[in-house]
Amino acid sequence: MRSLLTLVILFFICTGCEEPNSLPLPSGPNSKWLSNNIHDYTIDQVRFCFCIDGGQKMKITVRADTVYSVIRISDNSIIPYPGSKLYMSVNSLFGIIQNPNGDSLIVTYDPEYGYPDKVDINPQMHPVDGGVIYFTSNLRIIK
Repeated sequence: MRSLLTLVILFFICTGCEEPNSLPLPSGPNSKWLSNNIHDYTIDQVRFCFCIDGGQKMKITVRADTVYSVIRISDNSIIPYPGSKLYMSVNSLFGIIQNPNGDSLIVTYDPEYGYPDKVDINPQMHPVDGGVIYFTSNLRIIK
């Protein structure tokens, strides 16, 4: 009985120990993305909606997790603000996923880097104004 009590006490002591400088591992759907520690990159993104430039492929440059520029790939024209605000960094897409504000979502993820490669917001609204789909692809890390 005494050895069993000693084993139980040792178990709780050892499982409660952490290294002082260890960081918690990211969890949830964005854990793979966070574990890659990517903050500067370009992506291609298409925003399907009943809107200006809907269906046009854009090259988005992200610096320090913030959209830096948006360029329409078909003619290399720069999309100025506020139009550029309609396109999302990976972190912004995860923000929509984590806080959908009542929207229904269908999401798929890139198997290599873990970013959302499809975010379908309000899929039941596609026939009318209101739904939008973001297709994101071709991640290129800026070094």
